[in-house]
Parts: sequence; C-alpha cells; structure tokens
Amino acid sequence: MKNSKKTSIAIASAFFFVLILAALAYASLKFLTGGRDSEENAVSLRLKIEQGDSARKIAALLENEKIIKNKTAFYLLARFPNLGSLVSGQEAKIFCVKAGVCDLKSSMDAGRIYKELSSGREELVSVSIPEGLTISKIAKRLEKALICPAKDFREAAKGMEGFLFPDTYSLAPGCGAEKAVKIMAENFYQKISGVPSLSAMRGDKGKLNKTVTLASIIEREYRSADEAPLIASVFTNRIKKGIGLYSCATVEYVITEVLGRPHPDIITYDDLKIQSPYNTYLNAGLPPGPICNPGLVALKAAAEPAQTDYYYFQLMDEAAGRHVFTKTLSEHVQQGAIFKTKRAAR
Repeated sequence: MKNSKKTSIAIASAFFFVLILAALAYASLKFLTGGRDSEENAVSLRLKIEQGDSARKIAALLENEKIIKNKTAFYLLARFPNLGSLVSGQEAKIFCVKAGVCDLKSSMDAGRIYKELSSGREELVSVSIPEGLTISKIAKRLEKALICPAKDFREAAKGMEGFLFPDTYSLAPGCGAEKAVKIMAENFYQKISGVPSLSAMRGDKGKLNKTVTLASIIEREYRSADEAPLIASVFTNRIKKGIGLYSCATVEYVITEVLGRPHPDIITYDDLKIQSPYNTYLNAGLPPGPICNPGLVALKAAAEPAQTDYYYFQLMDEAAGRHVFTKTLSEHVQQGAIFKTKRAAR
C-alpha cells in the first residue's frame, strides 16, 4: 500500500510539474508573440514580400527590424496553426506568405502580422494626371512612374483622346497600358454620370464626342473656372454662325502633337496658316476630335455654356488669368491680339 501511495504521489507530482511547464511555455509563447511595443512607441515598417520568401526568412527579418520579439516563437506559430490557435484563441488557419506589400507595426501581435503578410496587397504608385494633358503627355508620366512604356500606352489609348479623366490614380507598377487606359476611361464615365447634362449624352456618342471636343478646347483656353462657361458661349455662338473658332489651343495641338515640335509660348501669324483639320483658324466648326483630356469644369461648361452675345475673348490679365469678352470684331481689335498659350503641365 505504501509503495502504491508513493507511486500515486509521484505521478501526481509529475503531472503537476508538466502542467506548470506547459503553463509557463504557454505564457512565454503568448508573451513572445504579443506586441513588442505600445501603440505610442511602435516602430513602423513597410515590407515588400517577394515571390518565394519563406516564413522563416520573414521572421528573422522582422526580429532584426524590431517588429517582433522573437523569430523562433513567431515561426512556430506560423508553422503550427493549432499552436497559434491555442495562443490566439482564434480558429486555426494555415499561414501563407503572399508576394506583395504590407505595413507592419511593432505594436501588432503575431496574429495581426500574419494577416498582413498573407494579404498579398499590391504596392501602388500615385500618379497625378492634370487637366489638359494629351495622351502622349500622359504616356510620359506613366512611363516615368514605371506603370507601362509610353509607346504601349499611346497604342492602347488610340481613339481615347478626351475620354481619359484627369485625376490622381493609384496604380500598380507594371500593371500595363491597357489596364491604365481602362481605369482612366471608366473614371471618365463615372465622373460625368454625376452631371445630368453630361450623363444624358451617354446614349448619343456623336453628341458626347462633340461636347468632349469642345470641352478639350475650353480646357486649354480658360484659366479661371468662372470664365469657362463664358468661353464656351463664345465658341458655341461662333459654331452656330459658321465662324471659325480661332482657338490658339488647336494650333498649339497641331504644333506639338501633329508636328512634334516643342510647346510654343506665343502663336505666330505663320503658325495660324499651318494646314491641318485641327487648325480652327483655317477651318470652321469643331476639329475632328478632342485636343486634350478635359476636367469637369471644362466638360460642364461645354455641356452648359453661358447664354451671351459674345463672339470674342482676349486674355488681358495673365497673372490673374482673366479675359475680356467682346461682341464685335472692332471691340476685339481694340483690345489687341496677343496669341499667348496656356502652358500644359509636363
């Protein structure tokens, strides 16, 4: 009996000792995989994960960058999902590292870090496309941002001049020209859907194209937003009368986009004689298509021009971007004809 009692005590002691060890191991693992720092003192890290990076490699890197406390404990939880479930109290999930970019902080516990590492989020580049750029100028910006080669974008965007909405885009490097064009074109239709006068034209491609063409000219002519509808009224009145639009912006388009010359500061009288269907000094009515990609101010002005008797406008205050609007040629001549251009963003 005495030996049996001693055996029972030994077994109970051993069991109790094992429980203590298990409890200590659990507490240690939970501590080692908890947040390393408080939120106030947290260290941040943007980590780019390449295809083929392993959990062991990432664990070592995170310990070195002081994001986690212990690489071994972190790896164990990644390697054994059931162990991770026991510590976190959440459902056991197989941890899978996915290529992409993630933002980590040393205040995160292992569970939150695992979630970020397995998100596979793409690294995006912010690209700003100002109003009034042509396809060729947009192409240069995208190439510089490593989105796609300029040549590919120009090819993918053929026939889309005017319909690529100027905006700031978050794009993945190397996403390709076709995807970039699709995103910008979809943004155009989304933006005009919020303007009833423009949205109503979606079913009439001819009317929409004429409106966008007019808007592209307005975009390159106006400098103060409040004057855009007035400039639109001048062009609309001239179209109704069959008078040439006499827009320096269209001549500039011929010089830079058709002839491939540098952007001119001043349009000369010789420039006004350049033979091209886009030259509105030689051809009445709208040019064959848009000369740039206009923003909402110009688009709304083209769809809703002011009701005026103006047939002319002249830039008079370059610093403020203000024009003088006149009804007759004699009034216009009195103001002086200075053919200055609105410089497009590069």
